[in-house]
Amino acid sequence: MDRRLLAAAYDRSAPGYDERFRDLQRPKFRAAAPWLRPAAGALCLDAGGGTALLLEWAGVEQPQLLESRWLVLDASLGMLQKARARAPLLVGADIARMPLRDGACALVCAFTSVLAGVPRTLRELRRVTAPGGTLVVSFLKAEAPVLEARAIDAGQDRIFVLGKE
Repeated sequence: MDRRLLAAAYDRSAPGYDERFRDLQRPKFRAAAPWLRPAAGALCLDAGGGTALLLEWAGVEQPQLLESRWLVLDASLGMLQKARARAPLLVGADIARMPLRDGACALVCAFTSVLAGVPRTLRELRRVTAPGGTLVVSFLKAEAPVLEARAIDAGQDRIFVLGKE
């Protein structure tokens, strides 16, 4: 998969992304909510977070999540431009090669954003998850890998919750 072409496609879809996908994303966020419990002030990562719909949802349904510091990372600068209104910390980067320190984030979320190189990207997501932290990752059910982790079905997705010791 050519990641530059993928980012360009998301750049083009950014203007209408929220209206098209908001209702598909929210069931995932609700299903994962019991595991989205970072400490106030903790650094949390929305990996492949696009327009920051997770933070929009949190502001309505889980406002305590906004007591943490959120970083939205995405390869699409068009998506991040839309995220600017919801998230003060934005990074344009590939989730398979994140410019973050090992163990930097207490909570790492990747909702349907691992699209290629699954083993490598999961290793990268775990790398930036802090010891004792939580990684929440979702895949379309038809594309979900077999993982030894708690699995939750949420609409068209399967969510996995992984802790890091």
